[in-house]
Amino acid sequence: MKKTNADAASSWIWTAAPLPPRNAFVRFRRVFSAASGRLAIRISADSRYWLYLNGEYLGAGPVRSWPGHWKFDEYEVPAAPGGRNVVAVLVNQLRDGNFQYFSAPPGLWLEVRQGDAWNGPHLAKTDASWRCSPSAAHASEVPRISVQQGFEEQFDARRDEAWTDLGYNDRRWPRATRAAPSHERLEPRGIPHLTREPALPQRILRAEKVRPASQQWTLSVKPYFAPGDASSNGCYAKGFLFSQVWSQAAQTVTFVRPHYHFCGFKVNRVAMPPIETGMITPLQRQPIRLRAGWNQLLFPYPGLAADAGGPLSATPTHMPQFVLSVAAKRPLRWASRGKSGGSPWAFVGPYGFNAREKKAIEENRDFPHVVLPVSHPAADAAAFTALYRRGQLGADILSAPYFQEFSASHIMTADVAAGAMADELVGSHTIRNPTALLSDNAEWSVIPPAPDGADVRLLIDFGRELVGHHVFEIDAQEGTIVDFHNFEFIQVDGTENYGDGMNNSLRYICREGRQAYRSFQRRGFQYSWLIARNLRRPLRVRQVSVEFSTYPQARRGSFACSDALLNRIWETGAHTLRCCSEDTYTDCPTYEQTHWVGDAANEALVDWVVNGDSRLWFRCLEQTGQSLELSPITLSNVPSSWINVLPAWSALWMRSCSEYLLWTGDYAGAAKLLSWVERNADGIEKHLNARGLFEIRAWNMFDWADMDTPDVGIITHQNCFMVLALKESARLADWLGKKPVARRFRALAADLAAAINRHLWIEKRRAYVDCIRADGTVSPVYSQQTQTVALMAGVATGARERRCREIVHVPPAGFVKAGSPFFEFFLLEVLAGEGRAKEFLDVIRKDWGFMIEQGATTFWEMWSIKSARLTRSHCHGWSAAPTFFLSAQTLGVRPTKPGFAECVVAPQLGDLTFLRGAVPTPRGLITVDCQRIGGKVRTKVTLPPGVRQKSK
Repeated sequence: MKKTNADAASSWIWTAAPLPPRNAFVRFRRVFSAASGRLAIRISADSRYWLYLNGEYLGAGPVRSWPGHWKFDEYEVPAAPGGRNVVAVLVNQLRDGNFQYFSAPPGLWLEVRQGDAWNGPHLAKTDASWRCSPSAAHASEVPRISVQQGFEEQFDARRDEAWTDLGYNDRRWPRATRAAPSHERLEPRGIPHLTREPALPQRILRAEKVRPASQQWTLSVKPYFAPGDASSNGCYAKGFLFSQVWSQAAQTVTFVRPHYHFCGFKVNRVAMPPIETGMITPLQRQPIRLRAGWNQLLFPYPGLAADAGGPLSATPTHMPQFVLSVAAKRPLRWASRGKSGGSPWAFVGPYGFNAREKKAIEENRDFPHVVLPVSHPAADAAAFTALYRRGQLGADILSAPYFQEFSASHIMTADVAAGAMADELVGSHTIRNPTALLSDNAEWSVIPPAPDGADVRLLIDFGRELVGHHVFEIDAQEGTIVDFHNFEFIQVDGTENYGDGMNNSLRYICREGRQAYRSFQRRGFQYSWLIARNLRRPLRVRQVSVEFSTYPQARRGSFACSDALLNRIWETGAHTLRCCSEDTYTDCPTYEQTHWVGDAANEALVDWVVNGDSRLWFRCLEQTGQSLELSPITLSNVPSSWINVLPAWSALWMRSCSEYLLWTGDYAGAAKLLSWVERNADGIEKHLNARGLFEIRAWNMFDWADMDTPDVGIITHQNCFMVLALKESARLADWLGKKPVARRFRALAADLAAAINRHLWIEKRRAYVDCIRADGTVSPVYSQQTQTVALMAGVATGARERRCREIVHVPPAGFVKAGSPFFEFFLLEVLAGEGRAKEFLDVIRKDWGFMIEQGATTFWEMWSIKSARLTRSHCHGWSAAPTFFLSAQTLGVRPTKPGFAECVVAPQLGDLTFLRGAVPTPRGLITVDCQRIGGKVRTKVTLPPGVRQKSK
């Protein structure tokens, strides 16, 4: 049932109290009377809510959505005995957009009805009778988790109250105010709420003493060059971060910059080297010599190329945040104006760009939205270069209008992740009864203070990748700080793979006595540092667990065979998929939690063979289609305030719309999707150039490998993907009885395939080139990836097809090879189509078995990092391909008509001795039992009613 516009628009509320400019937390309460029985609650909010009834936590939401397609949630719960009830809601208004949220006005909308039926009498709804108050316990001025997510969670229990309880007196709270609707229309969420499954730790690996950094700075830089911009679009900025530091005596201090900013800088005019960087930046401690008295620190922002005068990096920054921890033996004092005081930090700029920088920006900017600041007339490119070469600020700059002191709201001195990474190990520590932490019983572990006053940390292993909420119960002295710093993996060589460019962290400041807490944020991790700071008396810990929180898993599908490694790989892929399933499919549970459209296309197929539940799949497809309200072809990550196009992802979305009908049989849902698919095809057609090739300014990546895929130019694999998408969309239109639409799609595909073969096949190399660059030159780069997509799309035929297959199987010297398990999804698809059963299994054993051998409990994002670290993300749903293919290809169960009205059951034993398993269909399970006995293969297949096996 869909809410009407009038109902949604009439009853939004907010507070008139002054609030922080971003990441504000507001509490709302309403007492009402109800007869005994059931209550029905509908709720929505912008940006996030947490709902309580009579002190009991019910749930959080709403699901991520585009403005104009906003969602509400429903709860059915028992009323309190005695008739009086209180509904309480905490609302977090982000203001800043991220890769899950598009900024909109704040507000709360809620209604309570009597009974199970949603047409029962109203008992309460949001209006001016509600009480509201900002939350003092939730810190607002905190670092961002990452550009893809919101803000680090920091909670002060000393400032909390039992405000969700019925007996709490809220009379001192002011009344809520009616607000303009945050969203005019509300729709049902359409998917179940997430799970709440307790998960206990498995081991305590270490107990240690650490010395924290003496000072910690996290600066929100964006307000000083792009004030008012709440998007996550890339920012081209140019300026300096500046401070003056007073030291009582000359001393060597240690700088730690864990993420966001690694370039060289200057101390008292002396150049300091940059931190060595790659895709994954190792944590490095940098010794810096300070003289007695005042010292000047000058950091170019966001960074400079190797020639220290510029230009700036041509890559825009999505996360304008600067992080610096400082360890010093003697006290330091920070003031941007030195003896005159002022804010500890200043931003000098923004400066203008020189001609070379403008050209780099134009060539490298993402489609089509970037943030370009307006500089002061005196702050031109030459002035920037002159200041950096001079290396210090004089009175002329300190008095300039573009010398901007940071306000207190943009300086965070508590950054849990940065602080944890800057901690210096000073020795081991002993805790009492440590095994109590591993059980949910009445016993307590005891963490005594360190005799030397150091902080104490425990490294806790939860045994496998999880995503969910921290839950703990402790007994502590008021003011004790409990920090959690989480990460995903410890390599065989002992390297701890901390989050690069993100804060996977939590701070809880204790009140006096026994207390329990459930974190508001979901986090992905296997390992967690529990760090006790400001510890003056023993900290007693009864429980530290995780509330495992994902989309519910039906687990209707199964797979088993004679190879234990393949069985483990199937299960690992299923667990990877689970950790990447929430209110949408996500790329990962840790770094981003973002609905990337191409990732979701592959994840949906894995989800079907494991669970057979189509609701999350449809939600992702529909939400992607809605992005066409902002873009000529679907956006790459949705809903997101980074307006970005990745054409391969758009093509994979079109393909997934066809696969959705094939696997689920949902004709009504597919008919809705087809209208979006037609609109996407319009966008493709509008971007065909004079040669008949698809060309658009976009992020043209496909694989984490050294392909040549510039933002501007004619990209071969994108063109091939569009051919494939149009062909499979024609099949979708055929199934839906839309023959003219199908003919149009096939004609577009045929014309595009012909253009690819005319212009992008290079006979001298006997291969399809990666691209034709913007200046018209043919790229020198050829790749396994491009030939693979040409095969999948049927662009390569005859001798060209045979040559592409040779390249795919054995890439010649100089050809770019696979860089991620994501690409190998498509490689496996090609192998499966060739019937190479043993080779197919050997690829899975080799490339996914490697991760298992390294200790993976979920599959990684990539293999292509050129550093000591193996990958960035250790749980990426796009990497779970074997789970799908082992069910669909090795077990051999695939639909040939929508909804499994007809299917193929063709087990491929390869070198296996038996196969058994089940694949879900909308009509029930297909089960297969295949065994090699002697020289014969015996297969038993059970089909549900209404499913017909296709004859051979």
